Amino acid sequence: MSLGLALSACATMPATSVAPATVDQTAPPVAAVTGQTGWGYPVYDIAPDPAVRYGTLPNGMKYAILRNATPKDSASVRMRVDFGSIAESDDEQGLAHFIEHMAFNGSKNVPEGDMVKILERKGLAFGADTNASTGFDATVYQLDLPKTDDDMIDTALMLMRETAGNLAIAPDAVGRERGVILSEMRTRDSFQLRRIKDYLGFVAPQAPFATRLPIGTQQVLENASAADIRSLYERYYRPEKTTLVLVGDFDPAAIEAKIQARFADWRGVGPAGADLDEGRIDVTRPAAADTFVDPDVPYIVSIDSFQPYVAPAETIAQNRRSLLEQLGNAIVNRRFEKIANAPDSPILGASASTGDLFKAARDTSISVTAREGAWKQGLTVGQTELNRALQYGFTQAELAEQLANFQLAFDTAANQADTRRSASLANGIVGTVDDQSLFTTPAANRELFNTLKPTFSVDAVNAAFRARWAGSPPLVHVSAKAPIAGGDAGVLAAFDAAKAIKVEAPAAAVETAFAYDDFGTPGAVVADTVIADLGVRTITFANNVRLNLKKTDFEQGKLRYSIRIGSGELQLPADQPGLALLMSSMFANAGLGQHSFDDLQQVLAGHDVSPGLVAGDDSFGSSGTTTMADLPLQLKVTAAYLTDPGYRAEAQSRWASLVPTYEAQLDATPQSVAARDVGRILASGDQRFGIPDEATLLSRNLGELKAALTPILASAPIEIGIVGDIDGAAVIAAVASSFGALPTRDADFGAYDAARTVRFPAGTTPVTLTHGGTPDQGLALAYWPTDDDSDAVETARVDMLAEVMGILLIDEVREKLGATYSPNASSDMSRIYKDYGTFGTSVVVAPSQTDEVFAAIDTIAGELRDAPVSADMLARARTPLLERIVKNRRENGWWLGVTARAQSEAARLDRYRTLEARVKAITPADLQAAARKYLVPGKELKIRIVPEAKAPAAAK
Repeated sequence: MSLGLALSACATMPATSVAPATVDQTAPPVAAVTGQTGWGYPVYDIAPDPAVRYGTLPNGMKYAILRNATPKDSASVRMRVDFGSIAESDDEQGLAHFIEHMAFNGSKNVPEGDMVKILERKGLAFGADTNASTGFDATVYQLDLPKTDDDMIDTALMLMRETAGNLAIAPDAVGRERGVILSEMRTRDSFQLRRIKDYLGFVAPQAPFATRLPIGTQQVLENASAADIRSLYERYYRPEKTTLVLVGDFDPAAIEAKIQARFADWRGVGPAGADLDEGRIDVTRPAAADTFVDPDVPYIVSIDSFQPYVAPAETIAQNRRSLLEQLGNAIVNRRFEKIANAPDSPILGASASTGDLFKAARDTSISVTAREGAWKQGLTVGQTELNRALQYGFTQAELAEQLANFQLAFDTAANQADTRRSASLANGIVGTVDDQSLFTTPAANRELFNTLKPTFSVDAVNAAFRARWAGSPPLVHVSAKAPIAGGDAGVLAAFDAAKAIKVEAPAAAVETAFAYDDFGTPGAVVADTVIADLGVRTITFANNVRLNLKKTDFEQGKLRYSIRIGSGELQLPADQPGLALLMSSMFANAGLGQHSFDDLQQVLAGHDVSPGLVAGDDSFGSSGTTTMADLPLQLKVTAAYLTDPGYRAEAQSRWASLVPTYEAQLDATPQSVAARDVGRILASGDQRFGIPDEATLLSRNLGELKAALTPILASAPIEIGIVGDIDGAAVIAAVASSFGALPTRDADFGAYDAARTVRFPAGTTPVTLTHGGTPDQGLALAYWPTDDDSDAVETARVDMLAEVMGILLIDEVREKLGATYSPNASSDMSRIYKDYGTFGTSVVVAPSQTDEVFAAIDTIAGELRDAPVSADMLARARTPLLERIVKNRRENGWWLGVTARAQSEAARLDRYRTLEARVKAITPADLQAAARKYLVPGKELKIRIVPEAKAPAAAK
């Protein structure tokens, strides 16, 4: 089980007064084993996906192969080793993760430093297409291949085979990588991780994962030798502990032969390591509480109740039990959502969940995020709603709403099955290894749901929910910014008080019909043309609304849409910073004139529709995904937010609750401080950039937003882009009856020249910012001014220069200096702001090494100015970019970018047509010229973000 799943299980306890569970007469009978998969997993009364080819080599290595053509001509490779941090001894903590890093640092047939270069030359970008992760019980290596020719597949399998049994783990390479891993440890040391450690140590003190987080300990990482690492590698990197999965656009038989040829000779070295023991949680433990105090943490209350772990069996009966539990939790979560959205609510959100906490116990939980300081009220809400559900159960209306949402999920998955992505499928197959579950088809899953659906009565859901809460006494964990009065005993006393509160039955739901079904006479089409080479159809309605659409077969049963309205933040008052953030965060919650946000949730149950509008840099609007069946409703909902926004008081109340928690976290890490402040610094203090302070955000209100938006939304131009599995005539009809039926809109989006003026800081005096996080975290940022993106050729060259800079930062700052985990470089030549752009580098680093990193950045920039890069370096940067361009042409998201502004910005369409040619035309001399033009030493602005204690006195 992943750490994320483990921590979604932070929750609860049974109430003292619970209605008795009834015998479920509709449960299916217990199934018998009817067969097994190619991995030897038992098959009961649910069939695995027959398209997956399973196998086990004589040496014990498992493999699975699945043919899949999305994306076309590509493949995903995953190799899982049944080995993670819980296998480590006290003096090995962090070495499983260290081994993962060493996979990229030399092997028998691949010299140190060559693996990433080999992959870059073949079109794989480091990080995006080439990655690995270490968990508690598994290490997974992944490659996403842009091609499936023999050379690409053979290279991928060769590298996986090298990782599996041929790693060099040379002492000098270990020494160099040590700094990278320590940098990663610093990067990941956040209040979230510290809370996880405390939570696991409280609920599972005897289980190994409570003291074996994959990142390890600094003492071990600083002192481990190559011999220590190799010892662990040889014990656990063995064929019988390894599973290889390939999914892609290839012939499975040919792939199987390649796997057999490449891995048949692999043998383990020395004695095998012991099987992983995930321990057990003591389900007889008495009620207890624990508090975690950290100045950056939100106020979170978790109430957990445990039952003994039982290995799941993939049966109809087990799936029914699971679905009943999920339905009950979904109803409780809907109740929590209503409470969180109510005026002056003490909670920001809450959730109920059920799942396995690894294999140590079955965990049923409630987790509540409270307003600042309101942990006790949050605890009361969580336990009170649990008591209400246990005592009175659920209503038929609540169940019907969730059944509609579940039906939508199963239908959507089945309807879109033929264009599932290979990476997702590969991850799904790998995910079945841990608990020997079955990989099934979406069609079979829907069929099973439809078969079981008539048995999902209110009584059955109530019984399943109560059964899950008949577990251990409560373990209550509270996170707070300051010590809690009375400590753990005070928390238990508050829990007992909440448990004793008398609850009433839930109020009956009132069914609401959608009030915005008629916008008047459908609009008439006055222009209809096709951009032939792009396959984009452009429509204009009589009221000036524009529609651009493109039919594709890339995502079956799915479409992507963009509804662009007006000019966004360019039109908002400059003296009201934060107004755009208020709109983007709260406009949906503010509801409609005829519907509250919660009413709308009930109306939209079972529909793939998203409410609200957001404020972008140069447009208001909405974007997302839906289906042809739900497109008419999506358009009407968005048109309703345009014509009759609610500006309801509960949204203002929620904003006031969210802002303090949000702002408190912006000081927690160097990265969050950068997100808050750096954009504004690079724009010479322009308040539209970065994130305003807490007082400023709290001063923003829906009255200001209404005053600003009302004249804008009344006549703002509208352009709609729709791409995907569509029926063109039906799309046009749906737009005609919604946006096309509105009164006449402005024809042009407007220039707003004054608002498009932004300036990079004139001076280059270094800037020091501080953060309130751990004292060993720092961030070194270097920026140069560039230009806007009006010159497409120049933009492509500077983008490529950033790709090269990123590779050089990895080579020099990560691999040679060992100073950082994940450096990056980027170019942002603005489409919106005239003459404005930035070229930047970002390196997470120990505060003591910021000067060293800045020196390395300056050295790299100087080398780029002084001489052309090598042909090989250009190939390493260009080949992955070209592969992305080819891949993007079969991505609806990319085509939506083309289509969304195809009429209002028709002059930019050539940029999409010529992108590949522009990238191919770039020469080393072009990159040198770009570096000389923009990476000018006298124009560089350096920003360091260091802990408060490390800040120079003058900076404070």
